[in-house]
Amino acid sequence: MKLLQRYILSQAFLPAVLALSALAMLALLTQSLQTLDLIVENRQSGATFFFITILALPQLISIITPLAVFMASIYALNRLTTDSELVVAKANGVSPWAIGTPILRLGVYAFIFHLVMNLLLQPVSLRQMRVEILKVRTDIASQMVQAGQFVTPMPDLTVYTREIEPNGKLRDVIIYDGRDPESKSTHIAKTGQLLRSDTSTSLVLFDGNVQTPNDDGSLDLIDFDTYQLDLSDVGALDKVLRLKPSDKYLHELLRPDPRSYITPKSRKELAAEGHARLAAPLWNIALVLVALAFILRGQHSKLGNNRKIAICAVVGLLLRLMGFAVASSAEGNSALNALQYFIPALVIGVCLWYLTSKRQWRMGSHRRLKSYHAALANAEMARTETPA
Repeated sequence: MKLLQRYILSQAFLPAVLALSALAMLALLTQSLQTLDLIVENRQSGATFFFITILALPQLISIITPLAVFMASIYALNRLTTDSELVVAKANGVSPWAIGTPILRLGVYAFIFHLVMNLLLQPVSLRQMRVEILKVRTDIASQMVQAGQFVTPMPDLTVYTREIEPNGKLRDVIIYDGRDPESKSTHIAKTGQLLRSDTSTSLVLFDGNVQTPNDDGSLDLIDFDTYQLDLSDVGALDKVLRLKPSDKYLHELLRPDPRSYITPKSRKELAAEGHARLAAPLWNIALVLVALAFILRGQHSKLGNNRKIAICAVVGLLLRLMGFAVASSAEGNSALNALQYFIPALVIGVCLWYLTSKRQWRMGSHRRLKSYHAALANAEMARTETPA
């Protein structure tokens, strides 16, 4: 018995890993398209793009894990049925519950994995992702200089450069600096280099001149070989790290810090996110039981289980979408948080009752019975019409 159960578990475990990997890569591709615009606009490296994209992976895995396990369960059960392995097992006295236990064990493993992802890995990775995105958005080089464009990073300061080389050197630089109303000036240089430190930011210009208008309309022109322009005030961007509900830990969601300003609306959103973190893993067990109820129980058909599988997939998908809808609605109505637990628990209870009871739902039994009686009638008619 244990050997059979290990075999059934192995038939479901590998498809679950493959389905999870495929869906994760597909979701990661979608996420990367959203990150690509941010990286390109701020001229960041490919390593930064890859790192930010990978940090979003735990949240994506948390969303798709129940569906991946559901798909793997359907695939494994259908394969075992098609190869008549389940039929042979039943014929040798193995109960449906003993056959379904390995698949249910897979759902329990997925439940634990999903819970760890929701409570630990997701907030850790998303917090780090917000830090990296903040670094990108507050990068003074990308905010101040863009090749071929006049950029105004702050009032009364405009910067233009014709080309930015891979090493960061600027070619053909023009800067209008009107931050000081009493000494407005225009800087023109052949090359430039942005220098940054922990305390200051400056732009060093090479081989150029400074043009300063006088009160009488004349223009003072001063040539220079090297000129350093202080841009420390440009670097004073908004560097406050603001976390979304998905970035917070469970205790921060269910018991927010009273010292932080939280509106009643945001408190509902935090509570909905916290309960969703705890309730979502239940769908791993619920959807596995849905697959067992549809495929494991019932009459075996030599024509296959395509119709049964299609209905099972639709029912499972609709149930999971219902869970997403309830979690989204709970952000505006805290009373719906209980439904986030109740719906998957109800599905688990109904499926367990059906799997352990002797009642069987024979899909299409009425249609088959009608066809059987019609065939009997046709046979009887043919027999009576046959001449003796």
